[in-house]
Amino acid sequence: MTDTFYALPLKLDDKRSPVCIAHSLRTCSKCNLDFSSLVSLTRNFDSLGEQKCPPPPTKPPPQTRSLQINKLRDSGVQAFKIHKYADAVRLFTLGMDMALARPPWEPSALCRDEVVIFLANRAAARFMLNEYPEALADAEAVVELKRPWPKGHYWKGKALLAMGRVEDAKLSGELGLMYNANDNECNLLLKEVKKAQETLKTQS
Repeated sequence: MTDTFYALPLKLDDKRSPVCIAHSLRTCSKCNLDFSSLVSLTRNFDSLGEQKCPPPPTKPPPQTRSLQINKLRDSGVQAFKIHKYADAVRLFTLGMDMALARPPWEPSALCRDEVVIFLANRAAARFMLNEYPEALADAEAVVELKRPWPKGHYWKGKALLAMGRVEDAKLSGELGLMYNANDNECNLLLKEVKKAQETLKTQS
């Protein structure tokens, strides 16, 4: 098989970031070019300093990013506790973006665990804002990334129940209890589901 080399029409702007030659844009729909990932990778390499190469796999990543991520998580939790749910959504989103921006050579499990927590917390905040479809989307992502964690099934069920999808909410709660039969939140969810079913019966 012959390797093929494609020369991209790019140049470096004043900040030494790649942009298209024709329009000087990092993301250009006319040229069908997007250099965002290249810029992100370049910044990751620049952050290495004199080392100029990724650390060995056995070396833990620097604590600076983890500390910033944890601070955003804690700030979001505090905002949630005082019912500033919109602020909580913003902080959880910022923290998740920072986790997703980890360099590709850092452990993927670390990024996944951080993202899962932010998604679950954001699902809760969006639920409190009555943004049920958005809460459901976050909760479903939690379930996909960490299926054995009942928290994702709980918020998925809560969002489904709020949207009137009673039977789907029941299935979600039951699935959460399959992984942890003693989970308080999923048990409470099924009690809410039972009340909703009884209400529907009396109305019919």
